[in-house]
Parts: sequence; C-alpha cells; structure tokens
Amino acid sequence: MRRLFHQLHKNVLLKVAGFNSIHVVLKIGIGAIMSKILADYVGAAGLGILGNLRNFTQGLLTFSVLGLENGLVKNTAQFQQEPAELKKVFGTAWVWSICASIIAAVVIFFAASWLDQKLIATEVDFSMVFKVLACSLPFYVVFVFITSLMQGLEWFKKFIILNIIISILVFGTSAILVYQYNLTGALYSLALVPFLQCIAAVVFWWFQGQKSLKLQELLNLHFDKKASRQLLKYSVMALVSALLIPLVNILVRDQVRAEVSDEAAGWWEAVVRISGFYMLFVTSLISLYVLPSLSKDNSHKNYRATVWKFYTTIVPLVIVGLILIYLSRDFIISILFTAEFDASSGLFKWQLLGDFIKIVTTVLAFRFIAMNDLKSYLIAELLSIASFYLLAFYSIPAYQEEGVVIAYLGNYLFYLVVLLFLLRKELFTV
Repeated sequence: MRRLFHQLHKNVLLKVAGFNSIHVVLKIGIGAIMSKILADYVGAAGLGILGNLRNFTQGLLTFSVLGLENGLVKNTAQFQQEPAELKKVFGTAWVWSICASIIAAVVIFFAASWLDQKLIATEVDFSMVFKVLACSLPFYVVFVFITSLMQGLEWFKKFIILNIIISILVFGTSAILVYQYNLTGALYSLALVPFLQCIAAVVFWWFQGQKSLKLQELLNLHFDKKASRQLLKYSVMALVSALLIPLVNILVRDQVRAEVSDEAAGWWEAVVRISGFYMLFVTSLISLYVLPSLSKDNSHKNYRATVWKFYTTIVPLVIVGLILIYLSRDFIISILFTAEFDASSGLFKWQLLGDFIKIVTTVLAFRFIAMNDLKSYLIAELLSIASFYLLAFYSIPAYQEEGVVIAYLGNYLFYLVVLLFLLRKELFTV
C-alpha cells in the first residue's frame, strides 16, 4: 500500500489531475446552478441566443491576442531558464496583441448595431453589449499573458487556484445580472468576463508571482523579428480554429433555428453546456500537462510516452464518467434545466461519443502545436471544420435536432483518421 501511494505521489499527471479536479468539481457545481438560473430566467430560445454570442466572443477573444496563448506556453516552458529569450518572446507578443486588440475593439464598437442584428436578432437593441465587449478586449490580453506564464512555468496549483477565484467571481456577477435583468443581464455578463478575468489575474500575480518574475519586465514594447516569425505560426493555428469554428457553429445553429425551431437550438446549447463541464477537466489537463511536456522534449519517444501515459491514466476515468453521465442524463437535465429542455435527452448519446473521440484526437493533435507544425495543423483543422459543416448541412434536414450531434460525432471520427495519417511516423515508426 505504501508503494502504491509512493507511485501515485510520483505520477505528475495524476497530481495535476487531482488538483485540476477540484476546479472542475467547483466549475460543474457553479455551472449547474447557472444553467438552472438561465433556464428559469432566459428559456430555451434565450439560451440559443447566448450560444451565438458565446461562439462569437470565443473567436473575438482569440483574435485579440492573435491566438498566441499556446505559443507563449510553449516558449515559457522552453526558455524558463533563459530570461533574455523569454523577454524577447513576450515583448514581441505584447506588441502584436495590443495592436490586434485595439483594432478589433474599434471595429466591434462601430459595428455593434450590425452585429446585434446578425447574432442576436431580437426586438430589443443589444448593440451596447458589443460596445462593452469591445472595451474589454485589451484587458483579456493581460489575463492571457499571466495564465500562459503560469502554465509554461508549470505552476499547476497557482494556475488552478486563480481559475477557481475567477469562476466564483464570474458566477457571482452573472447570477446577479441574470436575476435582475434576465436575457439582458446574461448577455452583459458574457461581455464583462474579460474585465473580471484581468482584475483577478493581476491581483493574484501581484501577491503570488511577482517575487519570481516581474510582469512589467516581460510586458515591454520590445519587438524581435525572429520571435515574431515563430509566434505568428502559432497565431495562424489558433486564429483558423478560433474564427472558423465559432462561425460554423453559428451557421449550424441558425440552420437548426430555421429548419427545426429556436427551442431546438436551445436544446443543443444545453447539451453543449453540459459537455463543457466535463470537457473542461480533460482539455485543461491537456494544456497543463501535455503541452509543456512535449515542448521540453519533442522526440518521437517522448511523444508516444506522453500520449500513452495520458490514455492509460486519464482515458479510463473519462470512459467511466461518460457512461455515468449517459445513464443519468434525464436526472441531469431535470436538475440543470426545466421541462422545456427534456428533448435534449435524445442528443446525449451522439454528443458523448463525439466528446470521447475529441479527447483522443486532442491529445494527438497537440504534437502540431508543440512542434509548431503549421502545415499539418491547418490540413487537419480545415478538413475537420469543413466536414462538420457539410455533415450538419445534410444531416439536420434528415434527423432534425439530432442531426447536429450526429454530424459532431462523424466529424471527429473523420478527424481521427486524418490525424492517424498525418502522425503515422511519430506514432508507428520505431
């Protein structure tokens, strides 16, 4: 027994998973309460509208930092013992990100009315929501820089504690706004998230990280051409995903609203929200453990060892969790939502199967990010995005609301085949 505990203590992945599970459990609890509040005060149709704004916000926030987060994590892990190189990377990224966030903010601010008509499309004018979102973009840049440093330096505990603080802060703000102002409050709460993230991150870094590494030394207007070329590859990777995936999701959701109903779009959004709770555990674990590991040692041997360790340690837990979620899906819906969402139950089997394949493929695909392999990443990602859109386009008329999640599963099965082909040397060559 003592030997078992010793092995568990030495297993970094299990230790990270243990710390991370605390945040995930809290996030699920908060998400459950928030989902119930949204179901009561916003309804299925309102949840569909929130889904559109959420997808748009995801793409916009990634553009505001030019998708440099993974590149910053990778370079922090690689150059943590070389302060001069780290300053070059962060200084260059700071110049790019500030310029991008200001440009995006100006465009969104003046296009607010048009975006309101295209994304929200209600009788109420919500253009001010987009203006608030525009003003929040530069604040998001600071938040990303701080959290990228934490991940690259492998400050697992501090990173998770910060995320717990942010989750509680965002939940409290959102709950008050939704309770007071219904859909209006829900939309504004999304726009305010970058402000809250930045405030929490800056205060936390001041007390926890300032002694080790002064933030103001990294966030300087120093531009390095070599670092710029290397970082912009990460930028292209992230921006392709961050801009095209939300766009396709919005188009697919609008197709569901047009061909099925607004409520059906809300049912899909409900399932996606539930999926996001448990997927948070896995995706954050991949970013915390897999990317730094592959960044420090990019050999085929370490890649296979890292992937295998993740599959044998985490995937069995994921399988058990997904089975339990499927068996208790009706109970989960009754707790999180209202009777209006009962039809979501039929979407679970396809969503859960798709999520499982997504987890398997995400671990494999992080090889492209760690190696800065832009060509392979773009091939895989563009084929995946196109396949989801085409599958959804043909499956929604045939299977109604189930067509979306059937397309989701089909897309990730296709993506797995593409990855196995692109990574055949890394995975199978001795």
